[in-house]
Amino acid sequence: MHNYYDVLNVAPGASDEVIRAAYRALSQKYHPDRNPHNPQAHQRMAEINQAYAVLSDPEKRHHHDVWIARQSLQARLSPALLSRRQTPFAPPALLPNHEDKIVVLHEHGHGWLWIVGIAILIAMGGVWWRLAHPPVDNTPAQTQSGIPVPVAPNGQLFPLKAAYVSGYPILRQRGNNTIVVHATSLQSPVFAQLYELHAGKFTAIRTFYIPAGETFTLHKIGDGNFSLQYQRINDGKWAVSDGIEISNTEASRKYQDIDIRL
Repeated sequence: MHNYYDVLNVAPGASDEVIRAAYRALSQKYHPDRNPHNPQAHQRMAEINQAYAVLSDPEKRHHHDVWIARQSLQARLSPALLSRRQTPFAPPALLPNHEDKIVVLHEHGHGWLWIVGIAILIAMGGVWWRLAHPPVDNTPAQTQSGIPVPVAPNGQLFPLKAAYVSGYPILRQRGNNTIVVHATSLQSPVFAQLYELHAGKFTAIRTFYIPAGETFTLHKIGDGNFSLQYQRINDGKWAVSDGIEISNTEASRKYQDIDIRL
């Protein structure tokens, strides 16, 4: 992924002094006065100037860092998202059932009559055993409509209402901002994750499930840059919301209620 740090040949965490020194060195090398007949040098100099204009401005550099982190998140998730799109959510596999087993009998002279007789006796014993010991229902939990509840990527059953998915951590609870996620226009339930930019990369801080047509509220959200990824469970397709930025609410205590409509 090409970015302005690459243009100046510096690390993403480079100090202002390192960035200025890199800019001076590259400017001397590719300055038009030193390369009057080299169009590539002119183009390279334009890129160097643009990169320095962004990285020398704290606010522009911050937004560029957020863009890099968001691109990295997309690149990291893409293989997993593609594989999930090929295999939409499904109920957990059921335990093997003895009724599914098929026994094939082969003829070996008259001995097959004894085999059939023994099989009949075993079958009659099996019928008696099932009548005396009703089987335990191992099918997945079901909704009120009788449709099996699918499972999350971690193998946990989805809840029957909008809620956090069991097994995923709830991280960085701070501040009193809320994010209300609306699935009211969707015909499919969704599996969603809220990512926050932390230490230069996006980390999943909330993982939740919303039935079709409902909403879910995320509480205790602080200042930061966020990205929401969600999957429609019916067809396995993924989508990404626009970037979410919350700033100056923790210091001012003027918190926000943010609506996201899927």
